[in-house]
Amino acid sequence: MDALASRRSTRVFTPKALRTVSSSQTGSQTGSPTPRTQSPQPRSMQEPMLVTTWDTTMPVVAIGQSQTGELHVLDAQAPISQRHAVVFGMQANDTLVFQGICDICVLKGTVRVYEHESSGQWDRVYSPVSHPLVSLRAQTQTKDEAERDAEAQRMYELWATSHNECEVVVAVRAVDCGLEHLGRVAPAYASLFTGSVAADSEQLVQAIGVPGMTPMRTVNAGVQVLQTPEDWAQALDQASTMPQRLDDEFEPIAPVYAVAGAQGQGKSTFSRMLVNRLVARFGRVFYMETDLGQSEFAAPGALSLTLVSAPVLGPPFTHTGRTEAYHAAYMGVVTPKNDPDRYAACVLRLAQVYRDHVRSERARGSPAVPMVVNTQGWTRGLGLDLLYALCQSVCPTHFVQAYDPATSDASLVDFATVEGCDPQVLWITGMSSDRMQGGDAGDAGESGRRVQKLAAHDMRTLSLLSLMYSAWTAQGVATWNMHKPLAARTPVRVPICDLVFWMGEEDVPPSQVLRAVNGTLVGVVCVARAPGAGAHEWSRDEIRGLYADGVSDQAAAALSEPGARMLLRSHVRARMGDDAGPVLVPQIVYGMPSLTATTFLTHALVRSIDVRSGHVHLVIPPQSPAMESPMYRVVGIVKGPGPSAFGVDVPVQAMLDGGFAERAMGASSGRHTAARRRRAPMETNVGIQEAPYVSVEVDEGVGASAARARGGQTRRALQ
Repeated sequence: MDALASRRSTRVFTPKALRTVSSSQTGSQTGSPTPRTQSPQPRSMQEPMLVTTWDTTMPVVAIGQSQTGELHVLDAQAPISQRHAVVFGMQANDTLVFQGICDICVLKGTVRVYEHESSGQWDRVYSPVSHPLVSLRAQTQTKDEAERDAEAQRMYELWATSHNECEVVVAVRAVDCGLEHLGRVAPAYASLFTGSVAADSEQLVQAIGVPGMTPMRTVNAGVQVLQTPEDWAQALDQASTMPQRLDDEFEPIAPVYAVAGAQGQGKSTFSRMLVNRLVARFGRVFYMETDLGQSEFAAPGALSLTLVSAPVLGPPFTHTGRTEAYHAAYMGVVTPKNDPDRYAACVLRLAQVYRDHVRSERARGSPAVPMVVNTQGWTRGLGLDLLYALCQSVCPTHFVQAYDPATSDASLVDFATVEGCDPQVLWITGMSSDRMQGGDAGDAGESGRRVQKLAAHDMRTLSLLSLMYSAWTAQGVATWNMHKPLAARTPVRVPICDLVFWMGEEDVPPSQVLRAVNGTLVGVVCVARAPGAGAHEWSRDEIRGLYADGVSDQAAAALSEPGARMLLRSHVRARMGDDAGPVLVPQIVYGMPSLTATTFLTHALVRSIDVRSGHVHLVIPPQSPAMESPMYRVVGIVKGPGPSAFGVDVPVQAMLDGGFAERAMGASSGRHTAARRRRAPMETNVGIQEAPYVSVEVDEGVGASAARARGGQTRRALQ
């Protein structure tokens, strides 16, 4: 750690003024982009804009499903609610834009969505109005016909009995995954996946609509549509098809793509598209998340390295926490400004884990797995210094920079000053919200559809709610259970002595630690599967030994970062004496977990602490049944700073549990609330006055504080 700090002080945190890109570099590899006509941008128009070119005269087969699961053809005039799926033909370059959630299977030909070429397999696509609406585009080129599952094959047989002349045949299946009921927990987000049907889209909806999926002929002011600008397509083609470089031993170098740019330039969207392109080419790709506030796969407050092997077809909150990170580091904040040294150390650790994996794969003769690095949007001052630190740690082979021609086209990083790093620089036109939005985000067009322009804290709230209410089927399919409040969920009961309580920089007296942790959102930390070089690799038996008589002093020290202050349980027991009986004292560490010995698993809500029996009750999101349970590796929890110090906090919607969330979040009337509650009954009837850890009166008790209010006008626009 000392060597790393010295290295950063001499190389990474060089004053910004000393590494400004000179004007002589303009047009070079690391200079400004070559002047060119701005590429078409996905944008909203004041007048309704045609976005779906699919013709309703194309053949369509509506399919129903009996109670026994048998598929049959429905009459064309049958209600949409009776449809299980719709099979329809498309011509080359036809487009289809929709809002909602559905499963898509291309029975013939190829359809491109999120730069993923879908063919032969069922893909679940999420298209909320809070993000650019998904566009399906039929392709002229076809892949090798993939083997269909039994249901898809039966749908194709029903289609082929009367139609077989179309270039592309697509099946759209209705799904009920639970995420569409997000409004039952957070009414402000009730219309993300549902909305009113415009007059010019009624015929289209009647033709190919299914429950939960609303096709749209046109979009109005403020509605975004997911498109791939010309320069984006060129950068994606170049990055995903370029031959791999060779090292000194003529071995292929694993490609590392770093995507950088200011906030709102579309870095995450481009990274998602690039991941889909690389998955199609390599089969697997690592995704390094370095944006604490806008994470892709991990929950907010953590930096993660995730191995992705399936296409990503939705915004972040649709897959938050669905894949266990290969390695992750928890900071518990949404910005690194208060602890840039640890942030840089976390990025360096993730880069080391990736390089260790590449070396082990090469030793086994397996092909190298590429990595995509999504950077934060903080590109000035300290944020730029951290970007330099990131580039020095990950050593990208490709550096993709999103820029806004209207403000600046200067290179963010002068790679001549970054030792051992000479990437190919690719430029893409950024998609700022000003250019994407054609009108006020709170306006409603002719269709009456309200556009929801969500801020960064809304995105974090959606990710946390998605994580907390996640569920899994017995077959390992990701779902959400919005009917069951958190207050009604069975917590995990963990002995206090089996956990290390990492308090970070919080100066909490030891006697108040349990009070400070109770009712908060914490990070669950477990033993790392990929320990660093020279670090101790914990076996299963050793981990089990931690729970024999609680986490020992030596184990707590080994699992914590160097220099952390510790309240050793052995000292407490010695002071209490032998006649005091069992002393239920946790291992309290004023510091953070070790980056090499531990990894972040997930967030958890401390439901309660039973001091009498010595147990902590944690509400932990369920893990996929297809994965090996990581719960046996859990060794402690991390208490991050509060919201006033940019910490990750429990969403208010999760606290207002039990059926009265709509009233608390501003429903229009009691009758309206009661009607909705009858349609969507909750499993308990806990009122807002009985909601845990929440009061609408005065601050009472140790640690009580008022919830932080945000953007009144924006919040009203979302309700």
